[in-house]
Amino acid sequence: MLSRGQSLFKMWILKKDVVQRDEKRLSPPQLKQLMEGGVRARLKGTRMASLLPPAGSETFRRLKPASRERFQDRQTSEVVQLEAGKPLPFFFGYPPPEFLNIPLEEMDPYYQSQKTFVVISRGNVLHRFHGGPALSLLSASNPLRRAAIVLTLTHSLFSLFILLTILSSCVFMTLSEPPEWSSTVERVFMAIFTFEAVVKVVARGLCAGRFTFLRDGWNWLDVLVICTGYLTQVLNVRIFTVLGSVARVLKIIPVIPGLKKTVGDLVQSVKRLGGVIALMLFFFGLCALIGQHLFMGDLKHKCVAWPPESSDNQSSQYNYSQYNYAKYINDHANLYYLPDQRDALLCGNTSNAGVCPRGYRCIRTGSNPDYGYTSFDSLRWSLLSVVRLVSKDLWANLMLQVLRSSGKPYLTFFLLVVFPAGFFVLSLIVAVVALAAGEQQGAAVSESKQREEEFSQILEAIKRSEEEETASRAALSQEPEGEKKDSMEGLEEVQRSCPACCSVTSKVLLKWKCCGCWQGLKQRLQALVRDPLFDLGVVLCLVINTIFMSLEHFPMTPQFSSMLNYVQLVFTVIFIIEMLLKLVAFDPYGYFQVSWNIYDSIIVFISLLLLADIINLRFLLLMRFLRLARWWPMLHMLMKIIWTALSSLRNLTLLLFITLFIFSVAGMQLFGNDYKDQVCHIAADCKLPRFHMTDFFHSLLVVLRVLFGDWVEALWDCMEVSGEASCLLFFMMLLVSGNLLVLNLFLVLLLSPLRGLSPAGPEEKVNNNVQMALRRIYRATGSLLGRKTGAKPELTERDGQEVDKKEHLALDIRTNGDHEVPEETPEQKAKTPEDHQHRDPEDCCSQKCCPLQVVDSSRGAGRVWTNFRRFCLCIVQHKLFEIVIIFIIVLSSVALAFEDMHLHQWPLLKEVLHRADQLFIILFLSEMLLKWSAFGLSKYFRDGWCCLDFLVLHVFLVSLGVEIFGFGSLGFFLCLRSLRALGPLRILSHFQGLRVVVLTLLGGAPALLLVLLVVLLVLQFFSVLGVNLFAGKFFFCFNETSDEVFPAGEVDNQTQCMSLMDKNHSVQWRNHELNYDNVLMGHLSLLHLGAAAADLGVVYSAADAIGIESQPVYEAQPLAYLYYVLFIIISSFFTCNLFIRVFINHLQRHKSGKQLFSTEQQQRWIESLKNRVLRPARPVPRPQNCLQARLLDLVSFLCFEVLVVVVICIHLVQMSVMSEYYEINHYLYLVVLVLYLLEFILKVTALRKHYFTNALNVLDFLVLIMSIPGLFFADIWTFYFFPPSIILMLRVTRVFRVLCWDPSIRKLLLSFMMSLPALLNLGLLFVLLIFTSSIFGMLSFPFVRKQGMMDDMFNFETFGSSLICVLMISSSASWGGMLGPLMKTSPDCDPDTLNPGSFIRGDCGSPALAIVFFIVNIYLGYLLVVNMYIAVILEVFGPEENQTLSDQHLQNFCKTWRKFDPESSQFIKYSELSDFCDALQDPLRILKPNSLRLTSMDLPLQAGDQMLCQDVLLALAAQVCTESKCSLRARLEEKFPSKVSCGPISSTLQRKQEEVAAAVIQRAFRKHATAKP
Repeated sequence: MLSRGQSLFKMWILKKDVVQRDEKRLSPPQLKQLMEGGVRARLKGTRMASLLPPAGSETFRRLKPASRERFQDRQTSEVVQLEAGKPLPFFFGYPPPEFLNIPLEEMDPYYQSQKTFVVISRGNVLHRFHGGPALSLLSASNPLRRAAIVLTLTHSLFSLFILLTILSSCVFMTLSEPPEWSSTVERVFMAIFTFEAVVKVVARGLCAGRFTFLRDGWNWLDVLVICTGYLTQVLNVRIFTVLGSVARVLKIIPVIPGLKKTVGDLVQSVKRLGGVIALMLFFFGLCALIGQHLFMGDLKHKCVAWPPESSDNQSSQYNYSQYNYAKYINDHANLYYLPDQRDALLCGNTSNAGVCPRGYRCIRTGSNPDYGYTSFDSLRWSLLSVVRLVSKDLWANLMLQVLRSSGKPYLTFFLLVVFPAGFFVLSLIVAVVALAAGEQQGAAVSESKQREEEFSQILEAIKRSEEEETASRAALSQEPEGEKKDSMEGLEEVQRSCPACCSVTSKVLLKWKCCGCWQGLKQRLQALVRDPLFDLGVVLCLVINTIFMSLEHFPMTPQFSSMLNYVQLVFTVIFIIEMLLKLVAFDPYGYFQVSWNIYDSIIVFISLLLLADIINLRFLLLMRFLRLARWWPMLHMLMKIIWTALSSLRNLTLLLFITLFIFSVAGMQLFGNDYKDQVCHIAADCKLPRFHMTDFFHSLLVVLRVLFGDWVEALWDCMEVSGEASCLLFFMMLLVSGNLLVLNLFLVLLLSPLRGLSPAGPEEKVNNNVQMALRRIYRATGSLLGRKTGAKPELTERDGQEVDKKEHLALDIRTNGDHEVPEETPEQKAKTPEDHQHRDPEDCCSQKCCPLQVVDSSRGAGRVWTNFRRFCLCIVQHKLFEIVIIFIIVLSSVALAFEDMHLHQWPLLKEVLHRADQLFIILFLSEMLLKWSAFGLSKYFRDGWCCLDFLVLHVFLVSLGVEIFGFGSLGFFLCLRSLRALGPLRILSHFQGLRVVVLTLLGGAPALLLVLLVVLLVLQFFSVLGVNLFAGKFFFCFNETSDEVFPAGEVDNQTQCMSLMDKNHSVQWRNHELNYDNVLMGHLSLLHLGAAAADLGVVYSAADAIGIESQPVYEAQPLAYLYYVLFIIISSFFTCNLFIRVFINHLQRHKSGKQLFSTEQQQRWIESLKNRVLRPARPVPRPQNCLQARLLDLVSFLCFEVLVVVVICIHLVQMSVMSEYYEINHYLYLVVLVLYLLEFILKVTALRKHYFTNALNVLDFLVLIMSIPGLFFADIWTFYFFPPSIILMLRVTRVFRVLCWDPSIRKLLLSFMMSLPALLNLGLLFVLLIFTSSIFGMLSFPFVRKQGMMDDMFNFETFGSSLICVLMISSSASWGGMLGPLMKTSPDCDPDTLNPGSFIRGDCGSPALAIVFFIVNIYLGYLLVVNMYIAVILEVFGPEENQTLSDQHLQNFCKTWRKFDPESSQFIKYSELSDFCDALQDPLRILKPNSLRLTSMDLPLQAGDQMLCQDVLLALAAQVCTESKCSLRARLEEKFPSKVSCGPISSTLQRKQEEVAAAVIQRAFRKHATAKP
């Protein structure tokens, strides 16, 4: 069950207050007082009272043979504080050293009767053992068993030895070709693991009793390691080796403390995913079936060179045999291939599909693309394609292949699967994992607070006890002063830490205290380095140094290189001086107390090593970049996020690394030899590809590639060399488990507090020094210029804290003069002047601008003018006017979509669009004039939405004027023509939902811009690092004739290539398009890779680079891959976490208490929809006809619904076995249709008109009506629309209804439904962005030369093709092949080519415009999609609304009550309560067995063991709704007045306690009676 007790914003606020608390301990005097009766009496009734040892007894007692006679015969619930494997609670104190590592009596009352004893190891960790003899031979006092216990638990060297053994074994696993002596080492490992298992068995016992060896699931890893290890010595079976390796690596988890708990938390989150996984499988299966029926066999259509004999004039003479024909079309030499493509060109036989070149025909032949694995020919491959679409791995390639073979209309299928449907499944998964992570964080916070409260209670009890004892003894005796002193010191001991003790030598070396002159110098230097201007100077030096480091490029002149070296020397001296000043000012002791100073000293030390030429790694100076985080809060936050992942969340991070290692080793052991033996199947030259699994490093690269989202190509290679089953299982397990771990780490990191850092940035005072210095300079500049700056004086640290506190208390209040005005919400800001209904118009303009506007409106021209403005105001505020304007905007946007490059071929359409454009401009101009007259110029231009309309209108006016006067061929006006694509943005001002979303996003723009600056700094860091590592190394010698790169053996460097160029002009010395020759190109290369582009050419070039101006060698530097791995992790994982953290913090600060991204009207609509969904359906009136009544009972029976679902599933299974060579039998289709028709007849007969009140019944009826024509016109329906079997698949929604029986799924779906308004608004804005960008691309890049991924179908020539391209760009899918052609310039294109029907010349692109276009689409699309996930997560985390029981619920309750209370006495027997609660209807029903739950509800008992109606209803209602008891009681009294006035005499919980007490007394009496002689 999902618990949603607090919203995400409340958790977001609470997590800021979580601080790391030290482990609380009591001093020995305090422990002594705690064991006394006075303190224990004060703790009576608290939770800890039951945990304390009995009064007057020893806390720790040795285990003796007679100890079990003192075991108490009682059982209580297991106490969490005394759980095995955890430290003892703080009130137990530190046990004496003689009680460590020896068997002690059980301290937990729950286990005292279960034959167990405990052992306390170092760190006060409690371990529990079975009290019986181990292996039926060794008792707890046996020396051998005690030695085994000491060895396995407490000896640190043994645990360290086992850990080192596991790590050494892991090192040997990574060897693809182990040495000959590795078998001997393997035997040593097996001996060590066997010895460890034997020692554990001796210490714990084998399996008899609790806490024995085999009762712990982690010990089964030892059994698996030993069994597989010895089996591999006899049998060389690959699976045994893999299982043994996996088990050995997993043995690290129980060895390292904390990892087992992390695994347990992950298992709990996986359990929550059960319902979502069922939904996901249902969705995947349905989409796979639809894809199978739509595209079966289409991907086999290829362009085949048709023989000359088959020409039209000789077709009658063509008489090849069937065998020769099949052989001819299957011959690869007769197929058409594009350059550098592995598969033949696909085509289709429909009007919108791809066409073949001249001399080729489209024929179905051969296999499917990508080794035959990309297809929809069977359910399994169709399912794999759907998973590929949802995970967005090369989904654009799959879409392009299908659209080329089947036609562009099928774009709808991919849009539905990838965007709304895929988002639905993935958002639910993210929401469930986020909810689990949030609950874990909440549990940690609650546990920390609970321990703090318990500790405070004990200290308070001890303090009060001491005060009373001191007061009572003051008149009688004098307490020894020493004892008092020890007691008082013990009370404060836990709240203070011992000061650091420094030796005399350290004081002399680290604390420089000399003469008075030295002290004066130190004071002056302290004032200097603490001055804000000093910090500002350091920051300026860092910024300037960064700029100079970014100036490096290739090639550089010697003078420029020498200048950069001198600059670096100057900055090194500056930073050395800074360090020396701080060392003298604060002494080494004070200087190194600050962590940033330690970091600065390390950089200075590295700089000195570089100056002395001891090391030659100049890129280490890039560490100076990170010094900016000391004064830049956002960069500091990013570093804190990275540090939190490596420190606070180290267990989860380590578990992720373990998973990566396991899959890397398993992949190498499973598929390594297959890659070597079958490499010719995947490479024409029989060379291993870049990503393979023959060694550990490359196997790790494959695993990382899968986690980065690029898994399908590696899967194809694996299946081609090693088989389908094993590779599919391996990659699916890696894809699911790896992404689940990454998602869990991401969300836990997002919800985790950053130690010592607030969401706005670091709170250290030094971080404000730069701002203070800037304010001081601003005031000084203003004073020199003789004007007031208005800047506030600098605040002290205390004042600043007070101001921050006030701002925190009033986040949504803005001060305006002396009055506080609530800050406007995005909903209020989104209202346009039309939304405010006014009877009288405002002034046209301000009196300051137009003093002559004051006219008498009561007579003459003033009255006419006022009446005219009122008339205009009535027009623009009318709903019909708004509808007409929206209709005109839609028409103008549609008209823009027709203005493609082929418009000149349709003169009539061109003329119609030209006239329509003029008409639209006139209408929009009339709208603007009406609004000017109605609202006045002042109000019109104060509204941002009106300004947007004004701007767009003038773009159209200027564009029309330019076209009329013939200036359209000028460069500036060409750009202005492209800006006409902004016309659809006018729709923003007419939909309040879109305005709310835009204003919410704009409100977070300042914070997001700061995040963007951090992202740019990260790109700058890696770009400068790339320039230092790879500048000038991406050049290669290329042969244009053979279109190949010369091997390194033939050409070694640029000199040899130049000599070949003199002999052969087809040889060229080229550079890779994406390189690191300068920082800007480095930015483009990293952006190309970081935005999930599929082109990895820049990565391959870095791995092949060996030197400047040298010919690349295949994978000469494989470690270069790690540079890109580190960049992707930081740029994609941590910066995304920073972005979401900052944006949620912005939403938390400006949330108005209502749902985000939606309007008030949408919220009211969703509330009404929610009430309709939660309201129980009204029962269908029972018909009087006997036959209809029996049919009603039949169709209302649960088994009938299950039977219908079974029939649907059988039909789907039968449809799934259809393949290219086996189609669905016509008679089977008829049988299924008859069954559905029979069900319809039965339901209509039984339910009558009520049949159509159910949405699923209406859907069944429509499916039936649409399926009947498909029975008679199947071929026509299939040719023009789609197979009729697709319609029958809509009945699968019945299965969806069965899945919703799970309450967790119902709650998730309800939360998703509550977020629908926000998702709808965000989705509409995303559609508007796609539409506008498609028109902009069509108007800006229509004549670009077709290269890369741009071909005859996918380009920017028409709106449809542009839409497909923009969709791929916005989803960050394979956009690299689109960006390349748009950046081509001369000589790679012809700038003077004439384009028919247009005054635009050339087929070149525009690099600057293309980069801006791509960046805007990528990041705006990313921003909107991320906010969609945030909207769902916020709704899932949202608290339950005040749900009330409906009148129908009360009627059902009273109806059931009458069955148990036929006399209407309003009482039932307590013995009947269980049956009554089981007979109720949902949501009040409590299924049997329900005795414990009813007892815990503490229901009031009346005289005679009777239950009152109102008491039962109020208690049951409190379990399912949040309505107050007073409100519910008032409603109940109103509808069902009470006839009794008596009070309860007991309760169900009290009765249970009495029964338990009576049972204890009886057992004690029997024991006493039997003990008498």
